[in-house]
Parts: sequence; structure tokens; C-alpha cells
Amino acid sequence: MMMRTVGSLPAWEDERAIRHTMDLYAHAMDYGEEEIWCDCFTEDALFLVNDAQKDFEEIYRVKGAERLAAYIAAYPRPPAVFAKHICSQILVEIDGTNARAESFWLAVNSTGGAEGGQPDIMAFGRYRDRLVACPDGRWRFSERICETESAHWPEPGTYTDRENF
Repeated sequence: MMMRTVGSLPAWEDERAIRHTMDLYAHAMDYGEEEIWCDCFTEDALFLVNDAQKDFEEIYRVKGAERLAAYIAAYPRPPAVFAKHICSQILVEIDGTNARAESFWLAVNSTGGAEGGQPDIMAFGRYRDRLVACPDGRWRFSERICETESAHWPEPGTYTDRENF
């Protein structure tokens, strides 16, 4: 990925703001906070989920504010499904008002749905992001590529077979 030397305080502030966007994305996705999740993206952003084990075959391609809103509206959430998106090993490279980031992700859900149950590692992979600094001071995703490196999807009708994508 990218190498960066320790830079100035403004660069650290931008990196922290980018990490905050990544954190907001996960919290909002896991608890169905649709407006907050959508506000993590630019109006014309691309959200792409692919399968690295199948030559990066597309699972979802969602582009633009309207489609992003439809995606998150259909996404499983409590109490039907309890899940956590965990992001780590975040690398950020900033170039003015544009940034690239790479990170690892892990998706954990409960096997018991609303009744609870055992935690289950559903999938893991890597995010490859492009972000832009917006006029309101927020950094937002202009592109978020979710490379799924390993997965065992839960029951049909939850994550990968929704008809609106």
C-alpha cells in the first residue's frame, strides 16, 4: 500500500477525521442509522462489494445517493440481526483534499438473530477507499471497495440476495 512519514499536525487532524468517517460508517451500518451512514458518502459515491476468491466478482455495485439509501434501508439490523463491522490496520495517504485509505475488516454476527446466540465470523477482507474533503469540513467516501476475502453468508434473504441490487 502506501508509506508516509510522520507529518504535520494538520495531516494528523485530517487522518483522524478520515478514521472518524470509517467509524461512523460501521456504527451506522450495524444499528440501522441510515442518514448517518449515507452522510459518510459523497452524492455520487461508488460502494462496491466483491469476492476476492472469485477473481473479484461483484457482489454489489451501488452508485449514487439514491441507491446508497436503498442499500442501507434494506440492510439487516437489530433486533433481527446483531452484527459488528470491525475495521483495523488503517493506512491513510492524504493528498490535499483527496485521500486513499486501506484497512482490514471483519464482520461478526449473532447466529441466533433476535433471540441471541453464538457469535459467528461471517466474513473478512480489505477496504480500499477514496475520500474527499467536503466544504462542510467532513471527509466522505467517494469510493469504498469492500474486497471480501473469505465469507460464509448466513441464511438466504439476509445479506447477498436482495432483489433491489
